[in-house]
Amino acid sequence: MEDLSHSDAERQADIFSVLSNPKRILILRALAEGELSVGDVAQMVDISMQNASHHLRLMKDKGILIRHRKGQSIFYQIAAPEIVAGILEMDPDPAELKDE
Repeated sequence: MEDLSHSDAERQADIFSVLSNPKRILILRALAEGELSVGDVAQMVDISMQNASHHLRLMKDKGILIRHRKGQSIFYQIAAPEIVAGILEMDPDPAELKDE
């Protein structure tokens, strides 16, 4: 196993902290299909455009997403799909999480 530096561990913790919000997981799932505008994300996740913009900005600031402008619209996409794929595959069965 490769040794991690403290800065790598802190960055990973920051990413997981940002992704601890259920709305952000829904946004990530929506973006797994491809790039989306802020309005598309808001509609798909059923939140306001202002709220979608806030969540997207936080995820971009942590390097999870990248954005670009097309005309007057801003589009977001996943920065590292191979990493996010592993996160999205985590779908624990609630029965497995119970204490035995």
